[in-house]
Amino acid sequence: MSEQNLVARPITCDSKTNLYPFFESCLKEVTDSKRKKFASVTFETNYSDPLAILEKIHSPSRPICYYEKPMDEFSIACGEAVSLEKFNGSDRFSKAKTWAKNLFSRTLVAGNHKVEGSGPTIFLNATFEESSKDDSYPSLQTFLPRWQILRKCGSHLITINSEVFSNSSPETLAKKTSALLHKLTGVRDQSPIENPPVKVKLSDPIEENDYELSVEKALNAIDNGNISKIVLARKLSYRTDRQIPYFSIAHTLRNKFPDCYTFCISTPDNNMFIGATPEILSRVSGTSLITEAVAGTAPRGPSADKDAHLGKRLLGSNKEVHEHRLVIDSILRRLSSCGVTDCREGQTRLLRLANLQHARTPIYGKLADNIHPFDTLSALHPTPAMGGSPREKALPLVKEIEKFNRGWYSGIAGWLDSRGRGEFMVPIRCGKISPNKLTLFSGAGIVNGSISSKEKAETDLKLQAMLNVITGRSDLSSQ
Repeated sequence: MSEQNLVARPITCDSKTNLYPFFESCLKEVTDSKRKKFASVTFETNYSDPLAILEKIHSPSRPICYYEKPMDEFSIACGEAVSLEKFNGSDRFSKAKTWAKNLFSRTLVAGNHKVEGSGPTIFLNATFEESSKDDSYPSLQTFLPRWQILRKCGSHLITINSEVFSNSSPETLAKKTSALLHKLTGVRDQSPIENPPVKVKLSDPIEENDYELSVEKALNAIDNGNISKIVLARKLSYRTDRQIPYFSIAHTLRNKFPDCYTFCISTPDNNMFIGATPEILSRVSGTSLITEAVAGTAPRGPSADKDAHLGKRLLGSNKEVHEHRLVIDSILRRLSSCGVTDCREGQTRLLRLANLQHARTPIYGKLADNIHPFDTLSALHPTPAMGGSPREKALPLVKEIEKFNRGWYSGIAGWLDSRGRGEFMVPIRCGKISPNKLTLFSGAGIVNGSISSKEKAETDLKLQAMLNVITGRSDLSSQ
């Protein structure tokens, strides 16, 4: 690289960096290629809390994403869209892969983006179903944000993205970028938003179906040998006495469930999809891939001895071990089918959350050069932990029994940066917040030996996380 290009594309950037030469070089590339480009500048900054900044500057009409896992010291938020696309159908991940490759190839980068989740990063949401007719839940939505804020261990970075056209002004681009940076960093100096804790009152829930009857239908299909496992969801709708403060809910969730990924994602109809999920679909970095099987559930105990007993029983239960093994074997098969090599499973351990504990097994693999992260998403989604096994028989039965579309619940949410690093989670333990309305989702895996009343009780436990944070109560009835 020439000395001139090193000057034009600074390796590190802060608020004092002169960005005019960089944008001038971007404009030259647009002129030479006769194609629009994207410019991405990453700034190093001091301490920032992505959620706090998002709460201050959020505009309801603009898309946002927020993900945080306190245990990993990772938090990222982004907003607005420089480029946004939606895909539908069985080839949605293939189309998204083509779009992502094209976008990254046309993006010019300045600043330090060595930390995962920095530099140009696209954010993705996908429904459980491969096709969607609901505009509020696109089958697959990807976008490059106007801005993103990252906190990873000791690094604090802000990335600002811009479109560069043949008639763009380098001076204007530089000024707008600096102004947005000043807006994002200036939030720290403003007085905090006064949001006193308010517990929302809910109506009695309206449920889409009789869950215990649904479980009995599933057990009949298992007894007939059609399937070995199926996951059935519940959908409960409540009327609320006021607007639920979703950023305050996210703040409480991240503090209560540090082992989970707290997420807050705007929907195209300007509502908010929010929750705290314990399940990662895949984590990629270069040729390394990590996924996990999370299946089998038990409550937490009131004492250390009782808690340990419940955990030991979970890991030794024939029914739970069988359910967990189905998920592991299916994931290993699917990874191998899409070209992932060196697949192996790690040690099964307990994942202990505030109100539940699960059996969790990490699974590792190696990506070949021709395998894109979106190829693995297509192969893995939905895992038996969300749909069932065998997939081709379980998924039609899920639709037949549940009789509602799950949308983004048990779908995919995550991000991928231009260096091939990314993380994708499965949105569960969550709900959709609308004006004066709350919709909650929960599910359980049904296998041979399942008892309908116990499966419903398990879903009640899972619903408690959101209910307790929103209302201060854990039962499903109205106040």
